[in-house]
Amino acid sequence: MNIDTRIFLKKKFREYYCKNRIPAPNEIERREFGVGTLESKIKIRHKSFKTERELNNFLRRDSPFYISYSIAYYEFPENQPMSNKGWLGSDLVFDLDIDMDFINLERLESVKENAINLIEFLTSDFGFSINEIGINFSGTKGYHIHVNNASVRNLESDERREIIDYITGSGLKIECFMYPEIAKGVTDNYRMPSIIRGPRSDSLGWARRIYNAAMEFIGLEERELRRINGIGETKAKRIAKDRNTIIRLLENGRWDGVVNLNFSRIIQERVIRENAIRLTGHADRMVTIDKTRLIRLPETLHAGSGLIAKKISANELTEFNPLTDAIAFSEQLIGIRIKSEIPRFEMNEQRFGPYKKGIVKVPEYVGIYLMLNDYAEYPNKKI
Repeated sequence: MNIDTRIFLKKKFREYYCKNRIPAPNEIERREFGVGTLESKIKIRHKSFKTERELNNFLRRDSPFYISYSIAYYEFPENQPMSNKGWLGSDLVFDLDIDMDFINLERLESVKENAINLIEFLTSDFGFSINEIGINFSGTKGYHIHVNNASVRNLESDERREIIDYITGSGLKIECFMYPEIAKGVTDNYRMPSIIRGPRSDSLGWARRIYNAAMEFIGLEERELRRINGIGETKAKRIAKDRNTIIRLLENGRWDGVVNLNFSRIIQERVIRENAIRLTGHADRMVTIDKTRLIRLPETLHAGSGLIAKKISANELTEFNPLTDAIAFSEQLIGIRIKSEIPRFEMNEQRFGPYKKGIVKVPEYVGIYLMLNDYAEYPNKKI
């Protein structure tokens, strides 16, 4: 990236922070902050601010390309090393994102569905109030979900890892939700039980999801069942023939029909595929597990996109479109020099590209996105 591009981008970031007041996280004086450059998201850490005003004065003066804050609360957040900070607790935070080489609304919609699913886990399975859950677009490829509740602050890393295992369905085995019941009138202790009890419609958590997945599976047409790996024509015909009986048994919490037809594994795979929270790798998991993690400060700019790490309410999330709602810069046309071929893409409900090498004029927010990703540079002379 040439020096003219760096100067232009720094100027635009400073303009944003001079025009917008960034809300401070709760208990700002207990938080550690880190700032980054175009080359490193966290170049300097162990910073602290006493007030929101002090934070905003810093942003207007220094205008960092990245700014993050600790999910942890410390007695002395600016101290080094970490052991000298005096840990007081940490929020519970989840980082959901998706791999994509170029900004893509369809991919962002997929990760948004994942975020909506996670919120359902947090409220229905863990009992958190929707008012205790903060949501913000990460600024580039996903969403950050924050739980601000006193009960989670003192959770250790192993306990946070257990939460990750739960929401991702790690180690989930459908047979663990079932148990045998000796049928009435059976007195022979060596005889196999004829009733298997399992999840019902009024079950909670994963049990309810397993029940719903089973009912959905049983309700498939025979031709759809035949196409499922592990079913085949013979078993599909038998499921279709016994469908009403199996459904009636399931409604009463009896899983005899499912177990006898030996398709529990298929239901287990379906329930995990359709319900488990998807984390893209070790880094996403560590955001939740690591009590000292730094996370993007909401309403600040992301130097991988020029978009705002926009704060969103749960009610707004379904309709939220980051490629329109998180745009920070103007529609004013600017000239940029394209450095390499760029595919067609969409921002602000408009299509741009494809572009080949050369000079083009694009809206400011498009030019900034392309420059930040080194697809383009700011010309050293006026176009």
